[in-house]
Amino acid sequence: MTEDVERQLTKRNTQRTPESSTKKKRACKLAGGGFTAEAEILTTTGLTTVTDLSTGQKVYALDPISRIIKPKPVTAVRTVPFDGQLITIEARRVDIQVAPDHRIPYRTKSDSRIRFKRAGNLKQKSYYKFINSWQSLPRKRLETVDITDFLDEYEICVSYDGHGHTFRAALPDGCEPIRNNGHTGYHFDAQTFKEHQSVIEALADEITIRSGPNHHRRPYRFDGDDFIQFLGWFITEGSVYWSSSSDTAQVKIAQENERHRQSIASLFERMQLDFHSNDRRFEMGSKVFGRLLENHCGAGSHNKHLPAFVWNLSQKQQRLLLEVLIAGDGNDRQTYYTASERLANDILQLCLELGIKPRYTVRKGIWQIYVREVNDGFQSAVHLGREEATQDLYRLTVEDYNVVMAGRNGKFQWVGVSNVA
Repeated sequence: MTEDVERQLTKRNTQRTPESSTKKKRACKLAGGGFTAEAEILTTTGLTTVTDLSTGQKVYALDPISRIIKPKPVTAVRTVPFDGQLITIEARRVDIQVAPDHRIPYRTKSDSRIRFKRAGNLKQKSYYKFINSWQSLPRKRLETVDITDFLDEYEICVSYDGHGHTFRAALPDGCEPIRNNGHTGYHFDAQTFKEHQSVIEALADEITIRSGPNHHRRPYRFDGDDFIQFLGWFITEGSVYWSSSSDTAQVKIAQENERHRQSIASLFERMQLDFHSNDRRFEMGSKVFGRLLENHCGAGSHNKHLPAFVWNLSQKQQRLLLEVLIAGDGNDRQTYYTASERLANDILQLCLELGIKPRYTVRKGIWQIYVREVNDGFQSAVHLGREEATQDLYRLTVEDYNVVMAGRNGKFQWVGVSNVA
């Protein structure tokens, strides 16, 4: 198959009309090829070896025409026997081993268009550039966050400056406070508040949230950027301590860097959260925020992860989150460290969403993720090798798009697949 024909097949399969996508799809064979068993593919749930990929699992796939990435389902994983020479491309930022007819996307110094060559046809003494720029689809900024959307257990306190009878009369049927207090106002359980939230908010002069009686009241709505930064600092430096002797939880965020401490203090002031601090950390007693943070960000350093709504944030807000994470657990060389495998996979995914090609190592149980934007490639005379092998290879069929993020030993590049459905 010539490069021109391959480009036409790519174009045909990445410019389908919405009507054609509703019809029964047939796989378009682009090349045979195949990955070795060690290949890892970046999916929407993290890294998955090609041997563990299953039909329906979504991988990050790239359209080489628009350079848009989207999650696309794997429609087939075919195991084929192989006996011959495998092609290896190995350098500082690439480690790929594939069949000779596997499709490798590339660019040249003089031509930024994405083209394809079969691995076995890569010319000696040539320099090939990888795909180093792409983007995800634009998404709207998260303007505000209402934490009651993420919680089931809490109590809402409503202050109303008018006459109590007027407030009660304005409430719809079934919207009954669980108690009334002259100091803290009317109190609603979580279910009643969510059912009648718009009415209660329209009537109230002030609304706060707490776990129950005798607990501090705090805001429940926050600016989207502030809330994202709050989660970022908790994920990197935070913990929740549940005391057996008191009915509360201590939310703690450790930080000794003075510049970062000032940023965190300003953040809590904007959020109106009454954290206390010393020269090592910030603390606040709250069962509501303790549950919120552990349920959506994980408990303990080995179990931390990003909350699910991160994948719906705008790119600007995703980058803001990544900057806070690196400020907390990274260094000046943009290397991020974590003991959580799940968080490491989340960071790899976040990098990809932001147009950053991820690379990682694991040393003594600590993941090191290199978060740097690069413009890399390989010199075929130096980085291209051949190896005799007799083993099974794995051919992927992916819906619509024909390039996935794949690699070995923590090094990834955009690589072609065998078929498009």
